[in-house]
Formats: sequence, C-alpha cells, structure tokens
Amino acid sequence: SCILSLSGCFKKITLENKGAVTKDVAHWYVLQRTRTPFERFQEGLQSLGVLSALQQFPQQLQSLFIKLEKKLTAIEVEQLFKFLTFFLFSVCVDAVTLEEILIFATGSDSVPPLGFFPEPSLEFLHCKSKFPLANTCDCILRIPLTNNYTNFKNNMNFGIRNSPGFGKA
Repeated sequence: SCILSLSGCFKKITLENKGAVTKDVAHWYVLQRTRTPFERFQEGLQSLGVLSALQQFPQQLQSLFIKLEKKLTAIEVEQLFKFLTFFLFSVCVDAVTLEEILIFATGSDSVPPLGFFPEPSLEFLHCKSKFPLANTCDCILRIPLTNNYTNFKNNMNFGIRNSPGFGKA
C-alpha cells in the first residue's frame, strides 16, 4: 500500500484494472522514482565535461565505470606495491592466490580503474609477530621478518588464509 500511495496509484484494485495499475506502478518505480537523482548525476557529469567525453568515447571509458573480470597477474601486483620483494614472496607463498593477497592488504580483489589511494605499500614487521598484518584503509601490508623460510611461508599462508577480514570491498 505504501508503494501504491507513493506512486499515486492508491485506488481500489479490481480484476479489470489490475494490469493498468501494475503498469503504472512499474513505470513509476523504474522511471519516475529515479528520474531526479539520475538528472542530478547527469548534470554533475556535464559540469565537469565528463558526460560529453562519455558520449564521444563510450568504449574507451567503459573500464572506469564497469569492473572488468580479469585475472590479476604477479606483474600487476609487483607494480602496484613497487617492491620486487613482494613479487618474490608472493611467488613463494604458493597456497594463497594473488587475489587473496590483494584482498588481505587492501580489502579489494582487483585494482580499481583509477588505482588505489593511497598507493599500497609494503612494510616489514620488526616486532615479535610471526603473521602478516594489514591496514586496508591505508593499503599497507606488513610482513614479518624471520630467519627460517619454511616458517615464513607457513605463517604467511596461515595468516592470509585465516584472517578475520571483511571480505571483498
């Protein structure tokens, strides 16, 4: 009854008028209800010149608005973190995927079209923690220092796989 009232179609529904009322309510719900926010969004894009660019080059700008399903590569992760060390340890930590490492470090399973802000960084833990830590708000991955490679690899795998994170952003 609330939707019927909001749409201006609050009237007695009979077998004869149910199709017309359904059509009117659907029209209001899909088109009229969203018209003002859509127009404001369009005006905002127009004020910055983005709307005309979108209309002229829709294919080229599509990736800014639509997430592409593409597998993350080690080179992309290395470039993202700008550390060869990260690349080496991500190759060595074989039980987790690159997506899992990115989710652990940033909260996202893929690189956003405009990149991360702030840029992800890698830090080394000089404390007694044997598991990796992450700050997803600042995109910081902190990895422990250890003298034993096997322990490092097992602790990295365990820490990333068993983190109580919030999942994909």
